[in-house]
Amino acid sequence: MRSFPNLLNKVISEDFHFLRVERNTLRFIEEKEKLSVDIKVKDSDNISCFSFDKDKQSKADAVFPFFNPTVNGLCTKNDFILVYQKGSQIYVFLIELKSKNKGEYLKQLRAGKLFFQFVIDRIKLCHSDFQDLDKGNLHYKGILFRIDRTTPNKGTTKQRKLEFNKTPDLDVYIQNYENIYYLSQFV
Repeated sequence: MRSFPNLLNKVISEDFHFLRVERNTLRFIEEKEKLSVDIKVKDSDNISCFSFDKDKQSKADAVFPFFNPTVNGLCTKNDFILVYQKGSQIYVFLIELKSKNKGEYLKQLRAGKLFFQFVIDRIKLCHSDFQDLDKGNLHYKGILFRIDRTTPNKGTTKQRKLEFNKTPDLDVYIQNYENIYYLSQFV
């Protein structure tokens, strides 16, 4: 299978690409509280990261009218989508950044999953080599980064497998800000 992340980088407009990759590190920032989290990646060529969660009057709203903020609930979207390919396996990480309140993070992650499935279905119409993309080799995972009031210490998390909350349609990792994670921990 050819590189799905590279195809996404060509298919999705550069206006939506998330380009904060420095020394194989993605830095996600929660703007309101100025909190950040770093995810280290070994091979940035095998990833694609983008965000449709732009300003309310963004190009995403114009292209996808169901993101119109005047229609209650239809504009729900998560903050980032990170796609990573390891061999023939493709991992889609739906990332949500929250400050103090988790809010409706699960609804936002599910909305991101539905939207990305739409993108995949469109790609499959035009690229026959991706027809079997969602038959056992496509894995969705949610990641919620938030403030944890019980553990104030910061630092690098060791490269260990992280625990997740299992929901019927999406496994969700709930992690803290101000740490450095490795993409391999979420795979």
